[in-house]
Amino acid sequence: MGELIMMPARKAENKKVAEKPAATACAGQGFDISVWTKAPRERTAAYFPTYSTVSKAMQTSMRAWVREWFHGNPEILLTPRCAYGVLVYICTHPFSGKPTNMFTYDIQQTEALDRAFASAACRLGAELRSLNTKDMPWLKREHYFPYRSKEVVRYVIKNRRLFYKMLNVETMLMDAILKFTLIDIPSLGLEESYVILRRVFRTQLHRFSEQLDLSPRAEELIRIATEALVTKMANDNVVQLPLAA
Repeated sequence: MGELIMMPARKAENKKVAEKPAATACAGQGFDISVWTKAPRERTAAYFPTYSTVSKAMQTSMRAWVREWFHGNPEILLTPRCAYGVLVYICTHPFSGKPTNMFTYDIQQTEALDRAFASAACRLGAELRSLNTKDMPWLKREHYFPYRSKEVVRYVIKNRRLFYKMLNVETMLMDAILKFTLIDIPSLGLEESYVILRRVFRTQLHRFSEQLDLSPRAEELIRIATEALVTKMANDNVVQLPLAA
């Protein structure tokens, strides 16, 4: 009888290599998004406080980036109709959320917009004082004197297009986070869902304004959202308990 020769099990080995965890394949710039598979579901006690924390973290970062850009590009001050909208956005307090499923300023909600404008009015005077307008022509400088803060807010209330666009981007980003966590991951898996999320973030941040393209910071913003989620869940020791009917 011939001698039985055992061949190496290369296919099995290759399969092991190919089957890397989705979290490894999806890891971004130094952060692991697999935590989103454990994020609170709807109708759990942790749902609203967790996602409102994530939303506030993103809103805070975006305002800081826009403020940094604004102060680094003083030429925008030569066009008050654009500068005013950005100034009001910078000065709005990040939306804290409204139970149970409102996480950003909704441009369809008069009450929410009133809160946005009121929060901007409180901070705008200090922001105007921080502007360096000494090299600008006098007729341009006077648009930014601190005593004009109420006038700036009134202008944006009447000319809301740019401001609405910025707030709407925030809403679309948060909607993308919720879809990613609650719909896409269960149906598509983590890796494919993350590709979609990243694409939506890049698209929306590109639309933020004609003057400022935030799309290069899409990955960074997802990282910030992820870190906010990790911190919130760790602090609260989140357990998926259903709400009472």
